Amino acid sequence: MDVQLSDSAMQEASAHLLACDECERAVRQQRLLKSRMSTSAAPAPPAALLASLADLASAPPPSEAWWERLVRSAPFRSGLVLVGAAIAVVATAYAVGTPDRVGDEVSPPYERYVAEFAGAPRAESGGTITASAMSELSSSGWPCHETLAGDLQRVSGSYAEAGEVIALSYSDGRSSLDLFEQTGALDRSGLDDFEQARLGGSEVWVREGSPLVVTWDRDGTVFTVVTDVDRERVARAVAELPSMGQQPGPVDRVGNGLTRMTSWLGAA
Repeated sequence: MDVQLSDSAMQEASAHLLACDECERAVRQQRLLKSRMSTSAAPAPPAALLASLADLASAPPPSEAWWERLVRSAPFRSGLVLVGAAIAVVATAYAVGTPDRVGDEVSPPYERYVAEFAGAPRAESGGTITASAMSELSSSGWPCHETLAGDLQRVSGSYAEAGEVIALSYSDGRSSLDLFEQTGALDRSGLDDFEQARLGGSEVWVREGSPLVVTWDRDGTVFTVVTDVDRERVARAVAELPSMGQQPGPVDRVGNGLTRMTSWLGAA
């Protein structure tokens, strides 16, 4: 009983073993097992295990590539977060940096203007505009110049499209130019037959043919020219009217967008 009990407990246990065959048999088996374990040699490890352990001791640990260490580093991960945030800001600035276009989109009736240029009666005329009224319109931001392109003289002015369009006619006695002005922003979805071009320092849409049709918008006004004058004088006429500047490039759009976003934050 391994001398783990007190003397009195040992005496009681010994007396019990003398009277109890089952307990005495169990104690005898435990003593036999202990005796066998104390005399048994430790099992030898397999040769393959010893060889693998020896290889581990001689082989250096596998080295980690520099880029793997870089990817796991905290500065690199923080840099990725900052780069992602910067890209999001630039993308948002580019989206909001588009120049504003004032007014509802309108699509001038180009075919009707061409027909009227060819001599068809002007539809839905709103009446003739007097010279004094055209001067007042010019001072109010609706250009009704007396001359265009140097030698094209204004011969008439009237309201069209139920009074929503100012229609002006110019001529040098041989060629003519009709100018239409209306409130809104040019509906660019209706310009399938037009090509974008730069004319007279302005970004415009041109439909080639006889007559030539040129249209653009600026600050809430749509301008349409129908004419048979030469291209050089058309460019001069466009230059004398409010023009649409060149569309900003990507860098300019981002700059405009950042300026707007900054102003929004300042107003918040």
